Amino acid sequence: MVIRKAAEEDTSRLVEARRQFQQLLKGDRGDEGFAQALEGYFKKHLPAGTCVVWLAEDGGEVAACAVLTLAEDLPGLKNPSGRVGYLHNVYTHPRYRRQGLAEKLVRNCLQSAKEWGAGRVCLVATEQGRPLYEKLGFQQESSDMQLDF
Repeated sequence: MVIRKAAEEDTSRLVEARRQFQQLLKGDRGDEGFAQALEGYFKKHLPAGTCVVWLAEDGGEVAACAVLTLAEDLPGLKNPSGRVGYLHNVYTHPRYRRQGLAEKLVRNCLQSAKEWGAGRVCLVATEQGRPLYEKLGFQQESSDMQLDF
């Protein structure tokens, strides 16, 4: 098993992993427009350093991945830098579950966020992922309101 940061040339594999995650979570892989939007996102943000993806690979196959997006928000009392990491798409292929891969990848994402200077990392947890995030120190905060356009 090899654990490494993804590079721009991994884009098609990252798109497929995200679509598998969406299928598992929402029962829908999304259409080709969704796939193209993902591809554009990774091609823009991986080289810019505003997205970091950690992969676990077994013989060239993506066994697990975790996506960290990095953004600057308005500085606040609890986060004076305003830098925030958002953890997304922590996904382990069913054949590789229960081996600690997700924990390793999330820890690597957290280290990447610290190195970037983030004062906070946020995520939305699935029921399956919640125990891992709690083990790593994440705490449930009141949920935000949002408006989708």
